Amino acid sequence: MLSALRRLLPGSFLLVALLVGGMAVAAKTPEAELAGRIQAVIGQEDSDTAFWGIEVYSLDRDRTLYSRNAHRYFTPASVTKLFTTAAALELIGPDYQFRTVVGTRGRIDRRGRLLGNLHFVGGGDPELAGCELPYVPDREKDGEEEEACDPTPVLDSLAAQVAKRGVRTVTGDLVIDQSLFAVEPYPPGWSVGDLLWSYGAPVRALSLRDNTIQVTVEPGERSGDPAVVTIDPLTGVYQVENRVNTSPPGGETILYVRRDPGSRVLMLTGAIALGHRGRKIEVAVEEASQFVGELFTQALERHGVRVEGQLRVVYAPPAPLVRGAGRSLPVVLAEHRSLPLIEAIRFLNKESRNLDAEILLRMLGQQEPPEAQMAERPRHPFQPPPRRADGSTQAGLEVLRAWLANAGVDPKEVELRDGSGLSRRNLVTPRAVVQFLRAVKERPWAALFRDSLAVAGVDGTLERRMLNSSATGRIRAKTGSLANNIALAGYAQTRAGEALVFALFLNHHTLGNGRATQLLDRLCEAMVELPPADSD
Repeated sequence: MLSALRRLLPGSFLLVALLVGGMAVAAKTPEAELAGRIQAVIGQEDSDTAFWGIEVYSLDRDRTLYSRNAHRYFTPASVTKLFTTAAALELIGPDYQFRTVVGTRGRIDRRGRLLGNLHFVGGGDPELAGCELPYVPDREKDGEEEEACDPTPVLDSLAAQVAKRGVRTVTGDLVIDQSLFAVEPYPPGWSVGDLLWSYGAPVRALSLRDNTIQVTVEPGERSGDPAVVTIDPLTGVYQVENRVNTSPPGGETILYVRRDPGSRVLMLTGAIALGHRGRKIEVAVEEASQFVGELFTQALERHGVRVEGQLRVVYAPPAPLVRGAGRSLPVVLAEHRSLPLIEAIRFLNKESRNLDAEILLRMLGQQEPPEAQMAERPRHPFQPPPRRADGSTQAGLEVLRAWLANAGVDPKEVELRDGSGLSRRNLVTPRAVVQFLRAVKERPWAALFRDSLAVAGVDGTLERRMLNSSATGRIRAKTGSLANNIALAGYAQTRAGEALVFALFLNHHTLGNGRATQLLDRLCEAMVELPPADSD
């Protein structure tokens, strides 16, 4: 039969043979091999009902190697932080230092009385206590048990400076000045369930210890005894209702924490087994100003300074907002300057710090929106927003959108409601993320930005991922995770030394984070194993 076909259709047979041979060659190209490996991962039976978005771009070949749903919207989660931190590096600068001051509009008399109020003015420093900077990977901490951040040193330093100026008594009030930012502690799209925990702490211009307290629960002396609960730092911010009992040795340990919105009562229920080493829980402080004020009052007292008045809080006035309202102080008694901004950004990106990212977004909201450059405008015309510079979420987002448009990112492919990615209303396309990462490579601060990302198997949120694999040390990326959504985006270096940019999204999955991260890690390994360009 085959020989008959050859005699009847010699030309057609040759054409078919060439086409089949051509497909065999095509199947061996690096792009086809990468596509096959990616399909083997995303085609798993347990993930075929989820929504995948992938784009992989080769900087060396200057072309897209793989794309799947790259023009569709996905929930970016903490991948959002890539946009916020990059814009901050360019518009605020890697060397910028946050300035926190203590001052007055009154005067100090000969008896050491400050005749007036003492103002503690927030400058937006996300790491005022300085406990975590400069960043050190967990693996380099020699197995030391993580301790709560102690804000005492920085507060003592400020209080000591006030005392050194001769102040012994403040006849007025201690005023916590939060007016640098608009009164927006929570961005749109945050869930009420987030607000209890450290990752959902409120955003303020004057923050301390991430606006959280550490609650430690330990077993009592005997089975049936109430558990022992301690708060660090110790303040009167919350009244604790301890309903946790001590269970027998080897018994159940299960804890529940509840705080209703607006409530000052922190309720703990459950059980902790006798002999258990204890549990540490980070709980957000709903009103950070009182928290800061109480701790600073304690620091002043330690240095012999007594405040006769009350604790008051000053916020920005309602719209139209005035930039820096209440921040003009003729007499500065103490100040604290942060480490350069790049140190905070490195910690932010590697450990995915929500509060820090939201503070940076509001700092962007203090900037003049960049003008859209005609030569770099995307296909859809984009007009820069009017100047607001009010430290609001909206002002920060307007500046961020303008900056992204100038970088060549289509504004219609990035829809953001916050700077951290905790908002469920954020939407981006994989293509927009790759466009952004490609543009960043051309910026003078590109190396600083790249080095701020977590490294697979080495540090940050990727420290325990892709360990002992071909991807170890070859992936620098930002992780993202919300309920039923996971993401990873950044830079990869193949085993052959080729530079790739990628964006991986898995939305609407029901796999659990462990299985979902495993799939994304396998995609990273597939990228790293990409054959060299000379095999094209």
